[in-house]
Amino acid sequence: MGLGRIAGVHSLKGALKIRFDADSATTDPELIQTLGEVVVAGQAYPVLKAERLKSQVLLQLQGIATREQAEALVGLEVKAERRRFPRLPEGEYYWFQVLGLQVVNAADGAVLGQLAEIIPTPAHDVYAVRQGSREILLPAVEEVIAEINLEEGFIKVTPLPGLLE
Repeated sequence: MGLGRIAGVHSLKGALKIRFDADSATTDPELIQTLGEVVVAGQAYPVLKAERLKSQVLLQLQGIATREQAEALVGLEVKAERRRFPRLPEGEYYWFQVLGLQVVNAADGAVLGQLAEIIPTPAHDVYAVRQGSREILLPAVEEVIAEINLEEGFIKVTPLPGLLE
């Protein structure tokens, strides 16, 4: 699972700045620390430290101890094996579990599109649902997201009045 790209280096000790995108499995430094290991260019590196730096994460990896070693990795994708992600409590999901799921209207079963992107905001995430050139933005709140069914691959939503017009 993609965690982000190495956008630059920080300090002389080889810390990496990780930039996230819409496909990032997580943006949480504590979770990245919990994973214990990440993969860069096919090589596994134990995670020594992960911490927030503005909109990025600073990542210190075992085996990357100098600025020069870190600079050689700039631009590469940082990944983690799916099996390393801890189970979440009932009703919580990782982005990679829901991205791509079909989104249907709970009222009539009409297909609204696929969950193409998750946009984090300070209040709550926003789900960008796309079908062709049409895009619907749905707040990821209990009043709108009626059901997420990973086994059958769909999300049922109850759009707010006027949202689909």
